[in-house]
Amino acid sequence: MNSMTGYGRAEFSLPDHSGVVEISSVNKKGFEFLLHGPKEWQFFEKKAQELVRSKAERGRIRLSVLLHPQSILAQDSSAEQFKKVHDQLEVLKTICEEGNVSYSPSVDLVQRILSSMPRDIILPNLESVESVLIESTRLALKEMIGMRQDEGTSLATDLKKRSTTLRTLALEIEQQSVGLAQEWRDRLLQRLSESGLEIDCDNEAVRREFSVFAEKADNSEEITRIFSHLEQFESGLNYHGPIGRKLEFIVQELGREFNTLGSKSTKATVSDLVINAKVEIEKIREQIMNIE
Repeated sequence: MNSMTGYGRAEFSLPDHSGVVEISSVNKKGFEFLLHGPKEWQFFEKKAQELVRSKAERGRIRLSVLLHPQSILAQDSSAEQFKKVHDQLEVLKTICEEGNVSYSPSVDLVQRILSSMPRDIILPNLESVESVLIESTRLALKEMIGMRQDEGTSLATDLKKRSTTLRTLALEIEQQSVGLAQEWRDRLLQRLSESGLEIDCDNEAVRREFSVFAEKADNSEEITRIFSHLEQFESGLNYHGPIGRKLEFIVQELGREFNTLGSKSTKATVSDLVINAKVEIEKIREQIMNIE
């Protein structure tokens, strides 16, 4: 079982460049992939998505290709630089002569001129770097998947404890519900007596009361379904693949069964147990939102 939260990173180097591929993942109902990187390499998105999709089926996954500024080839040739600096100095010399100002260029002035010159960033084409990007993406993806697996293991451990808690609460409710049919029978007879109705099976009102009694008097079906759902839930925690949506459905059904137990209860102790179960179910629901 995997979490949908993870992060991976891999550095790469090219003859004139160095950079890093970063990949991060957060929870999402479906699959969403985003690529951020140089626009010259935008067509790498399709291949990158294929790589990620082969390892992850759910989550909002963002892959970033970052280039370190100092590693980007943004330099003109020496001859071009010399000409640009020379032209700048000639302009400065003319201005000084016209203003009758002494002209004395220095090394510092030359360096300032060089740093102020606009430089075009030159990137290699995608075809020449794609193999490096693919390998770096695989390394970053492997690290991210490892993190998702580790967190998934931690989530499974926590959810197993909470499942055990629900099982204990269900057993206590079952024990506390012994004699439930007797209690509902007494309530039924009291209602009939207060209504002035005789035990006449042909009387529609009496038959309606019997129907309510039959429904409320036994909660064994709900208890049985709860144990069945818990077995499926715990089995899902050991599944090696996407299981989040199935677990969400099982937890939803557990909530319904405990709600029914609460509505049938005539004891404050049972109602308290049901409330505790609902609190635990809500915690489980929050956890499984992060499961792939």
